[in-house]
Amino acid sequence: MEDEEKAGEVLVSTTEAAPAAPTHCCWRHLRCLAATSVICGCSCLGVVALVFAIKAEERRKAGRLEEAVHWAARAQRFILASFAVWFAVLFLGPLLLWLLSYAIAQAE
Repeated sequence: MEDEEKAGEVLVSTTEAAPAAPTHCCWRHLRCLAATSVICGCSCLGVVALVFAIKAEERRKAGRLEEAVHWAARAQRFILASFAVWFAVLFLGPLLLWLLSYAIAQAE
């Protein structure tokens, strides 16, 4: 009976002492992606993403992980939006010009 109580105490003490696993986020890559979205994506959204990525890194260094994860998630959304807008302009722009020229040719 004593062995079971000791095993229970050891189990409780190890679960209480174990630190929570930090949320995995590669902070340096987030900042690099944000900088890349300024250059290769829609610049205005990329700048906002870069600001949020820097805020996330500052919060992480200060030890406020919940706020850091929040700002990192916002930065990731703006990075994706920046690239999505840029690809939409690159691919949909020529397509719309082709459709416009086709419509004008059909009208004549």
